[in-house]
Parts: sequence; C-alpha cells; structure tokens
Amino acid sequence: MARKIVVQAADGSSPVLEETAARDEDQLQELLKDNPDLLPVEEFGMTSPVLVVGRETSLPSGAVDLVVLARSGELLIIEFKTGPQNTDFRHSLAQLLDYGSDLWSMSYEDFESTVPVRYFASDRCRDRAVRGSKSLQAAASTTWTDLSDEEMLNIRERLTEQLRTGAFHYVLVAQRFTQSVERAIDYLNATMSEARFYAVEIVRFHGEALSAFESRTVLKPTRRPDTTTPRTSTSEEGFLHSVHDEAYRGALQQFFEVCRGLGLRFEWGAAGVSIRLPTSDRPEPLTIAWAFPPGRAGWMDLRDLTLGFDPWSADRHLSTKSAMQQYLASIQALEDVEAVRSKNLQNTAYRVPPSTLVNHQTDIAEILAELVRRVNDEGG
Repeated sequence: MARKIVVQAADGSSPVLEETAARDEDQLQELLKDNPDLLPVEEFGMTSPVLVVGRETSLPSGAVDLVVLARSGELLIIEFKTGPQNTDFRHSLAQLLDYGSDLWSMSYEDFESTVPVRYFASDRCRDRAVRGSKSLQAAASTTWTDLSDEEMLNIRERLTEQLRTGAFHYVLVAQRFTQSVERAIDYLNATMSEARFYAVEIVRFHGEALSAFESRTVLKPTRRPDTTTPRTSTSEEGFLHSVHDEAYRGALQQFFEVCRGLGLRFEWGAAGVSIRLPTSDRPEPLTIAWAFPPGRAGWMDLRDLTLGFDPWSADRHLSTKSAMQQYLASIQALEDVEAVRSKNLQNTAYRVPPSTLVNHQTDIAEILAELVRRVNDEGG
C-alpha cells in the first residue's frame, strides 16, 4: 500500500498526497541538482548545507552528474540512475567508479582547477553566491560564513588525502533499487577498504495540484565514515622517534623547544604538525610552519620542515601583513631553502632541507623570534 502524507496549508486546508512514481526521472535529477540539500547527508555522518562543486562536469570517462563537498571535507560523487532495468544500475555503478578513477591521484590544485573553478565559472552554477568564485576556499567561506581558518585547513587536508587514496563517497540515486543492486552496493562496502557507497531513493508524493519529494537512504556503509571517527594523531615524541638521523633529530627538537618558548601553538595531525601563531585578529591562530617526518608527505604534499604561510589564512589576519612579509623575506634569505611548488602556497612557503635546519638552527630561531615580536607590536 502506498504511503500518504498530509500537508497543512496556510489557507487551513489539509490536502493528502500519495506516494507515486515520477513520470519523468529527468525531473528528479534536476530537482536534486537544484536542491542538493535534499541529500540526506546527516545520515552519512556529515552536516548540511553542502557545497556543490561540480554539475555535469566533464571528466575523461564522462560527465559526472553532481560533485558535492561537505563541510568536513568529504567529497561526494553522485550519479542518477534512469531506466528500470538492472543493466542501468550496473552502468551507473560503473560510471561512479570511472569518475572516482579520474579524480584519484589528482593534486588539490589539479582538482580545484578541473572541477570546482570550472563549475563556478559556468552557466551550470545556479548558486549566485558562489558563481564566479576563483577558488574553492572563496566558495567555501561564502557557503559556510562562520568557517574558521582551522576548519578550512582541515577541509583542504582531508580533500587532499581523499584525492590521494581514492577514498570518496559514492552516491547512487534512483526512484527504486532492485535487490540485486542493493546486494552489489553491500558487496562494495564490505570489500573496499577506503571508498564508501550509498543508495538514495527520491520518492514523489502527489495529490491534487501538489507534489512533494522526499529522499531516503536505502543503503550506507555499516562502519562509520571518517567524518565521525577521530583520526589518530601523532605526537612530538613519536615524530622525533621516526627521525633516524641524530643531528637532524636534535635540530628538530631544538626547533620545537624554540617554538614553545615563543608561545607558538602545535596542532598535531595524522602525519605531522602545523605550528601556529596567535594574533589579535581572530580566535584561530595563523599557521606559520609545518613539519613532517622524513620520507612522508603531508598537507599540500609538504615535506620535512616548511616555513611560510597560507595566503588565504594570512589575508584574514590583516594586522600581521607587514610582519609576514618580513618573515617571508628572512626565510628566502636562508641558504638552500626550496620554494614550495603548490599553487596555493606559491611564493609564500619554503621547504627547509634537513641539512639547512642543522646548519642554521640559530638563524631560524631568530627569524621566528622577530616574527613574534613584530606581530605582537603591530597587533597592539
């Protein structure tokens, strides 16, 4: 028996709508594309609203129906199934995996230019607030107006990790799912260690002159996604233990001690640490250095010790502008530092090779001390 819902209208009437099949599945596609918050992302362990970063975006294997970013940094690849046959379901599942393989191994910068920036510049972007955005950061800060610097850094870090591993969230949307395709999705969730698969039904209710639509999560992974499971963080002790070169380990230990003595804050992550400077502008401190163990890449593919700053974050700490420029000039004057190639950190961050840190411990400590002094003076 079909389900029914009662609508309480403003004029006091109470029309009854009955669950019924949509006449045109393309209508359901367009409905969800225009109203992405109809997706039940809370049931995926995420929070709404979401940010659409791609719609009918051309990739090597085809045009992906919808690409959505959650505030936690989780990337959802969404495909709509049209047609009643099982073969259509199998084709849609295969398409999802093809799209994931297209995005897999992209850098953050490649993804940004290939998917969101192209979308924001196109007529397919229906959200006037983000249309024309030149970066994913700009669109994210427009969508989530209370987004902190730390959250934005976490989004970028999480997205970078997903692109590296292919751990995307795949969402197949249809009016109805057959038993065989439900079993196929269960199988994928049980056997694929990184990716997550979801089946979502869009249900139409119809009555006289009225229609309503509801989304239902039919299938989702039995294990909780990374958005609600805390990731294991490293520690200073574990970090130093992973450094086998004695001279370099000693130089890093002294570097950490200098940072602590200057009142800098440490944010330990799964791979390494970001070192942050409190300012008078915002509650969130400004990151001015990153460190990762030898042979291991971290956020934005940074390696070893990196001194510098993220321009987007620095622009939100305006009182530090002069101090940060002087900090950058002092880093550039060090011998044998290497400019970071990441587009987002180009000309604002420099890798400090192990030998440079060992040979210039005192110089680097003085650079940090001068930065802290200038920021304190300029911030009042």
